[in-house]
Amino acid sequence: MMRLREVAIAGFSSIALAAAPVNSAFARWHGGPLFWPFALGAAVVTGAAIVATAPFRALAPPVYAPPPGYYPPAAPPAYYPPPAYYAPPGYYQPPPGYYQAPPGG
Repeated sequence: MMRLREVAIAGFSSIALAAAPVNSAFARWHGGPLFWPFALGAAVVTGAAIVATAPFRALAPPVYAPPPGYYPPAAPPAYYPPPAYYAPPGYYQPPPGYYQAPPGG
């Protein structure tokens, strides 16, 4: 009888730890009791897939992707030739340094 109690306590403790949220981002409603069997099935299938593909992952060569700093630079903007004709402005300003002399000078 004592062995059954120990197993029950260990089982309930492990279920409580597995069901506890890891951080506050996961502390939300997860669909209720009708959703739990499907979630458990998905967790079992995911765990089985991880275990089944672990040897392939261990034997696969590592993937070395270049860091973002080594990507080629972006293409330069397209070159557009200058316009063939520049329209004159609607008015002309006096040239720089051209002004009237101060009075009395």
